[in-house]
Amino acid sequence: MLRKIKIILVLFIMTLILTPNMNVNAEEKLNLYLFFGEGCPHCAMEKEYLEELKKEYKELNVIKYEVWYNEENSSFLKQIANETNKSLTGVPVTIIGQTIITGFKESTEQQIKRAIDYYLENDHQDIVQEIKKGTYKQTEEVPDPDFLDQEENLDQKTTLDLPIVKEINFKNFDLLTAIPILGILASISLPVLWLVITYFLSVDLVSNKKTKIIILPIGLLLIGISSIVQSILQVELINSISRIMILLICITFIVYKLEKIKLSDNQLKTLIVLLSLAIGFSSQTTHWNIVNTLTEIENMKIISKILVNGYYLIAYLAPFILLSLLLIPWKKINNKNKELIELSIWVATILVVIFI
Repeated sequence: MLRKIKIILVLFIMTLILTPNMNVNAEEKLNLYLFFGEGCPHCAMEKEYLEELKKEYKELNVIKYEVWYNEENSSFLKQIANETNKSLTGVPVTIIGQTIITGFKESTEQQIKRAIDYYLENDHQDIVQEIKKGTYKQTEEVPDPDFLDQEENLDQKTTLDLPIVKEINFKNFDLLTAIPILGILASISLPVLWLVITYFLSVDLVSNKKTKIIILPIGLLLIGISSIVQSILQVELINSISRIMILLICITFIVYKLEKIKLSDNQLKTLIVLLSLAIGFSSQTTHWNIVNTLTEIENMKIISKILVNGYYLIAYLAPFILLSLLLIPWKKINNKNKELIELSIWVATILVVIFI
């Protein structure tokens, strides 16, 4: 009899211990509701995407409602639209917590992922369940205001201002598309492009052809690496020192060309290397910052971040490598005209550094 009582007590204690754990696991589940139409191509694409997401997010529970041929589900979607004061006429409609996402394309993938990450980390209301049970209050805000604040903060970090198209927001771009665009935009911005042209012309001062061939790619690489370092450090003092260095080097080259001073090849090489570093440290860091923000959204590991930065560096240097092809016709220009062009470029660079 005593043995039976002990067994019952042990089972009772185990039940008390295990029950809370079961509740925690249940609470950790995040419901994602997909309202789709059978035969809708965008819906089919999202269903495939959600299957992949389920492999990444074990806590994700995908609940699907077909609304084109199922009148009950269609009525339920209309009820959700009425109670949340949203216009939900097309499909697919994705609901996570208090966030409603309509349609599906590549940019939507990133939006869905951010919503999943947000609601997994924060307490939230399941508006679909509440509407189904009749406990939903229309005074509740949809989408979640805190999630909206997060999205707005992200907009500020991932939006790039441009002269003609005004702005591009990269938050919903996938990395493979965003990185080359950001890299090319960073390199072809007027100040950076002009400084790199200055660098190319400065390399021409070195008399030894083999040295020119070696110093050109090394300098371009230094421009890229110093740009990365500046984007990580974000120290305004480095930018100011680099600008002063560019000014002094350009003045030195002008004086040298006017035959006021004599410089050896080694001195010229040192000045050219310093110029390349100064160009990198004085370049804009906005594009790098957007890349870093996009990698943070993806929760990437250190190795992946290094690969991403390497990919960006290639995209950043690509236009400069193409620009080096201009050195071929440059050889056909006579020395007198070369000297005039070089002098005008260095003078213009001084003005660019001062006023831009």
